[in-house]
Amino acid sequence: MLPIFQVAHAEINADAVGKVVNPILDNIVNPVITLMFAVAVVVFVYGVFQVIWGEPGGEAHDRGKKSMWGGLIGMFIMLSAWGIINLVANTVNSV
Repeated sequence: MLPIFQVAHAEINADAVGKVVNPILDNIVNPVITLMFAVAVVVFVYGVFQVIWGEPGGEAHDRGKKSMWGGLIGMFIMLSAWGIINLVANTVNSV
């Protein structure tokens, strides 16, 4: 009796994966994360200036607080993404 399904065996070569993944990380992902982190820093600094020069309790002061929180959250997300991507890349490369 012949099996209904054929079993395919494949071998994953870590060097081949690294040759494909590393240029994508180096040329696309890391510059995008760096750019987005820089944007988050600019938003945070803009919020700081609004808080400093805005009237306490005023509209500019409140917008500054929101900008500062947005910048902090953006920086946290970009650092987390960078860390996760590097963790996965280093794990795959060490296999």
